[in-house]
Amino acid sequence: MTKNKIFVNMPYLPSIKSAKNLKNKTVLVRCDFDVPIDNTQNSNSNTQKKKIKIKDDSRLKTCIPTIEYLLKKQVKQIILIGHLGRPKGQIVPELSLAPVAEHLEKLLNSSFCHSRESGNPVADKLNINFIKNVDNLNKEILKQVQDDKKLVMIENLRFNPGEEKNDKNFAKQLASLADIYINESFANSHRNSASVAIIKKYLPSYAGLNLEAEMKNLTAVLQKPKKPFVAIIGGAKIETKLPVINQFLKTANYVLVGGAVANDFLLAQGKEVGESLVDKDYIDEAKKILKKLRNKEIEKLRDKKNKIKNYRLQITDYGLLLPTDFIWHKNKILDIGPKTIKKYCAIIKSAKTIVWNGPMGYFEDKKFAKGTNEIAKAILNSKAQAVIGGGETGESIKSKVKNQKSKQKKNIFISTGGGAMLEFLGGEKLPGLKK
Repeated sequence: MTKNKIFVNMPYLPSIKSAKNLKNKTVLVRCDFDVPIDNTQNSNSNTQKKKIKIKDDSRLKTCIPTIEYLLKKQVKQIILIGHLGRPKGQIVPELSLAPVAEHLEKLLNSSFCHSRESGNPVADKLNINFIKNVDNLNKEILKQVQDDKKLVMIENLRFNPGEEKNDKNFAKQLASLADIYINESFANSHRNSASVAIIKKYLPSYAGLNLEAEMKNLTAVLQKPKKPFVAIIGGAKIETKLPVINQFLKTANYVLVGGAVANDFLLAQGKEVGESLVDKDYIDEAKKILKKLRNKEIEKLRDKKNKIKNYRLQITDYGLLLPTDFIWHKNKILDIGPKTIKKYCAIIKSAKTIVWNGPMGYFEDKKFAKGTNEIAKAILNSKAQAVIGGGETGESIKSKVKNQKSKQKKNIFISTGGGAMLEFLGGEKLPGLKK
């Protein structure tokens, strides 16, 4: 395997580091601009003006290494594209990318991310030329894009109905603006969108640096995870979680389940869940998984050489573990209980590989956040190689790091993808990753 290849025997995008002669090329970079925003009213004299505040800029920061890499390679121009929210092909002013362009410009010019290494000169100040129009790209925007500006950002692609329809004509218009395409949006790589999927037919295409990191970490989990391997699956949307649970039951020593996903399994066992959130359409599928596990011998699912240390585990459903106690409120299960927390944390302590996606309960309310917080704390204190995905899950880890006033540990990788990560780990082929 060569230095710049990400995968073995997989037809995925090559790394941008493998591209030759980037100098003076125009590069189209598909970024993840779908950041959480807060609309507030600011009074100014007799008029009121809406100001959009970006609550979390983590996704913006993931594209910065690729932008800096391209600048150091002396490309002619970088055209940044992406979307925000769900405008459904209509122009929605509150979902404009203008505030994103402004915020990204500040990040690029900050001391945190604007490197000035000797021998790799970067402009003293970077300005982003924001293009408002997303229609008639060839005729109107191309004239503006051909300006001398080094950095360009095009307005929310989802303002154009062709984006979500994976329209080849819209993709051709975008492709006509550049010489090279880079996908730097793993979180959207499971979607059949024009700027993610079909556009690759019209330009030489590569994976950005963050996308490369995503693939390296997730592929390592799929191919050669160190044992004991523990997968933690929580949250809701059981239809996206079941394929992943099935996949992990083949490779993981333990699959720890919490959140609303656990409720479906509990109901499938005939246990009381009250008025808790469940997806009854998937109860039969949950029953099939439980039946399949009961028909297997425990020795086939456990690694005898890697027994849990300092903890005697009682397994009822073999590799799949469900909560045994809960925090109830108004006849709803809203968190895992103390016994389950103790059991799950003991297993995490012994792990060498961890994958976590989805909270253990309704963690948005502090009264029901203990399960999720304790899992996050156990992972932070672990020496295992951990991959964490999903907005809520990543948020819990980042808040713990902030509270402890420490830096992110090198053994923990926070994926930008929730649904994309689940589909990839569940064995799906993501449209945005194919060559």
